Amino acid sequence: MSLKFGLWSEQETQVGHSYARRLHELVDEARLAEKMGFDFVALSEQHVALGGISSSAPEVVFGYLAAVTQRIRLRTAVTLMPQRINHALRSAERLAVSDILSHGRMEMYCGRANTTIAMRAFNVDPKETLPQMEEGMALLRKSMREDIFTFDGQYYQVPPRMLVPKPVQKPYPVIGIAATSERSHAWAGAEGLALMSATIYQGFENQQKLIDAYQKAWKRDETGPLDRPRVGVPLFFGIGKTDQAAKDDYAEALMHYARISTDAYPRLAKLADDYSYMSESVPAMERAGRDWDYLLNHSGTTVCGSPDTVIRQIEKFQAMGIQEVLLHLDSVTHEKIMEGIEMVGRYVIPHFNDRNNVVRPTDEILDRIRAMRPRNDSPAAKSA
Repeated sequence: MSLKFGLWSEQETQVGHSYARRLHELVDEARLAEKMGFDFVALSEQHVALGGISSSAPEVVFGYLAAVTQRIRLRTAVTLMPQRINHALRSAERLAVSDILSHGRMEMYCGRANTTIAMRAFNVDPKETLPQMEEGMALLRKSMREDIFTFDGQYYQVPPRMLVPKPVQKPYPVIGIAATSERSHAWAGAEGLALMSATIYQGFENQQKLIDAYQKAWKRDETGPLDRPRVGVPLFFGIGKTDQAAKDDYAEALMHYARISTDAYPRLAKLADDYSYMSESVPAMERAGRDWDYLLNHSGTTVCGSPDTVIRQIEKFQAMGIQEVLLHLDSVTHEKIMEGIEMVGRYVIPHFNDRNNVVRPTDEILDRIRAMRPRNDSPAAKSA
């Protein structure tokens, strides 16, 4: 089975640069990703974020991308499910309309929210984000699957109603979650959902444990679109002509991102039992932000190097049982991102998905030809 490649962006904007210009650059990056063979573009949803991360309305971007792309799939990564941020029926409506306008190219991955900045801005109780996500996803799926539906839950009570319009993809587009806890991995598997799995810098062994928990719990939802597990991992990413060039261009940005992206996790761990597991990752997070060797070679989160090095690193994740990689090409300039997209399309994607069309050294081909020739003493050789 071929490996799927996604371009994952949080629309991060460099200091001194324009948020408005960055948004147009993101569109150019998505269009180039389609040209270079990426399978999907995934956009984060972040609200009132400090610094450069500015992907506050990915649903609007997807509506635009639906008109300026033809093939590449469009994925929310993630739609935030606390009720005060996104009512589940509004999320279902946006997904359905975007699916229609993109001719059936939408996918939705959901999440519970992982920043106190956004939670407090929307008056979200951290103790309620997990049950609201799980209940909201049940309502979302039911509203798309059934003609006339009703729902009676703790957070949502809906009398008989009809979702108008419904999505093109039947029964509904692929739906999944972003998960970092073993509990959420197992829940996703038991629900028959797709999965974006992340280890919070805790290493390959922990990442494998999480994937195994999902696959062990997997049970097909007969009313859903998936007939087998689907696992993707987000990878913080850099690529250059050589390992040193990639390190020079990306190392500082990748370590900085490791520091800021998980800054809220220790606070969240103290606010609600559902987030308490995050405290276990604090030593790994702190180390990832200061130790390049740990971040690159041991954290299970980061890929950076020449095309050959990147291929070897991604093969390690593929061996863990994943079907997708989401390459987080962000935290650097637009020019570097465009260069990275092109290099991935030219050298990395073909290695995994079109190997017979990848140029190999002449000596390697000759060695294989000679190995396949009949031996002098074989019946085929004697009759030749």
